[in-house]
Amino acid sequence: MTAATAGAVPDIPAGVPFACGAGCPWSRAYPLDVLEKRPDNRLPSVARAATSPTAIVLAGAGTAVGEAAHLGTAIALVLGAAGYGGRVAWAAVRRRVALRRRGRRHLARVDPWSVPEPWRGYTTRALDARKAVRQLARDCPPGPVADYLSNALAQVESAVEEYWALARSGAALAGPPGRSHKVAQELDAAQSVAAAAQGAEKAVLESGEDALASELRSLRHLDSVAALVSARLSTLSAQLESLVAAAGELVVSAGIPGADLSVVASQLTNLTRALEETRRIMPAPAPGEAPG
Repeated sequence: MTAATAGAVPDIPAGVPFACGAGCPWSRAYPLDVLEKRPDNRLPSVARAATSPTAIVLAGAGTAVGEAAHLGTAIALVLGAAGYGGRVAWAAVRRRVALRRRGRRHLARVDPWSVPEPWRGYTTRALDARKAVRQLARDCPPGPVADYLSNALAQVESAVEEYWALARSGAALAGPPGRSHKVAQELDAAQSVAAAAQGAEKAVLESGEDALASELRSLRHLDSVAALVSARLSTLSAQLESLVAAAGELVVSAGIPGADLSVVASQLTNLTRALEETRRIMPAPAPGEAPG
């Protein structure tokens, strides 16, 4: 991946195949100043709410009201606990609503039926994995593990979108089945006709023969790249499914103190690295050519 340059990096437009590589602006990393200006897209955290100034103030306010009304220490403590609990409950509700909104926002952007097999199958596996992680994040009891999964879900969402872009690009590279074979047959026929021709006609036929030979070389190269992308996406599908399994084990251990988050973190790191490696094998646009 090339170094980032100054200025904002555009998002990949919907419906545009991700068919660019190292020279494409969509493959560059966001520069530091852009990252600093990006909004905080983290989901509401129950753990952060429990230790937030608002929760502490509400707890203190409830206790103070009870004392001021001479309701007794017990009632004052109940009011304080009610204020504190209300703040934490509100954070839990906001997190669940945010998860649902995020799911609806991204779901319509991936359409496996718009690409042929094997790309459709790869995309379906990625969507199933994303759906499973979303469900685990929703069902996990509130706490540190739930907060971690909620924020890890954003990385999974991004990975699946990039996975989908690679699937579309691979389908575009592969083209219709048998296209290389068809051009090879046309080249054989052109060579036979050119061999029997003479004079100016022979020169014209040889020019057409050269064009077909060049097209065949390009198609075979694209077929080889598409086959490599297909193999990589098959591996990425397995990595996504492994990530789901690790996330499920983490949810099971959510109530156990000191739950090990390193396995899911390692899976996410490996997935991100594999996506970057796959993106680098895509053909780059020619100099001066618009990406896409």
